Amino acid sequence: MALQLILCVWVCVSSALVVHSLPWSVYCPAGCVCQIKPWFSPQSLSCEVPTVDCNNLFLTQLPSPLPLNTHTLCLQSNLLSIPSLRSLLSLHMEENQLRSLPPASFSSLPALQELFLSHNQLASLAPGAFSGLGSLLRLHLNNNHLTSIDPLWFTTLPCLQVLMLGGNPVEVLPERGFQALGSLRSLVLGGMGLKGLPERALEGLPGLKFLDLNKNRLSLVQTGDFRDLVHLTELGLNNMEELVAIERAAMENLPELTKLEITNNPRLSYIHPQAFFRLGRLESLMLNSNALTALHQHTVLSLPSLREVSLHSNPLRCDCLFRWVMVVKPNSGGTCPAAVGTC
Repeated sequence: MALQLILCVWVCVSSALVVHSLPWSVYCPAGCVCQIKPWFSPQSLSCEVPTVDCNNLFLTQLPSPLPLNTHTLCLQSNLLSIPSLRSLLSLHMEENQLRSLPPASFSSLPALQELFLSHNQLASLAPGAFSGLGSLLRLHLNNNHLTSIDPLWFTTLPCLQVLMLGGNPVEVLPERGFQALGSLRSLVLGGMGLKGLPERALEGLPGLKFLDLNKNRLSLVQTGDFRDLVHLTELGLNNMEELVAIERAAMENLPELTKLEITNNPRLSYIHPQAFFRLGRLESLMLNSNALTALHQHTVLSLPSLREVSLHSNPLRCDCLFRWVMVVKPNSGGTCPAAVGTC
């Protein structure tokens, strides 16, 4: 183990110079490609790791023999069940027509850090489906057929940092559904058909930094929906066909938020003047391509660190209520002329 760690540290330092795949001199299963390829951790550290690529072979059995020190195994677009490789760190099983996961589905992969199960047909996960994956850092379940989220799925994943659930037809999140994921840093819930955020739906995520709620069916962003996500740095509320309003204190006490995107919402016509409350570090506010006719002066002036405001592609009403934008924020992206009459 010590040798592996030393090797990884050295290669990570050198990876800035080596960005392409390298030959790996091992016996490789028929039809597969064995190479030393770049791998990025959830912390965005890059290493060159032993990789076996068996994608798009329509396999029904796991290829063998696999090299013993395989780090990453790519099995996309096959017809396989879960493999058994105790030293494997990264497993790609996208597009394998998986329909369900029984309890302890991955107990034969105790070292696994990354699991990619997107674009399958998963409609049912047993509560203990991920038991035995105590080292898992990244889990992709997006674009399956899940219609609800069971908090019991996550109780055995104390180290998980990245969770992608987008593209599943889920309309309602459970209360405290992610509370077991105390290490979570990134949560993607885009394109799920969510109609709202129940109170406490996002409670218990003290370390969350990135939240994607794009392409859902929210009609309102309500008071306290994101309250006390104290380490959140980026929030996306884009491409929502039914979103019409952002209520007072909808974004409250997000002291580390630096980027807020609320764009391409064709019915969003109202943002409360006090919608953004205690956002002391917000630098980038993207509000372009909505249905806004105006933006209250207080909304922007309450953000002391703001550097960028985007308002283009809104039907802005160029009257006295909006003239302050040209005076206070000349680079806001607004389309009103410099002079809009006498106020």
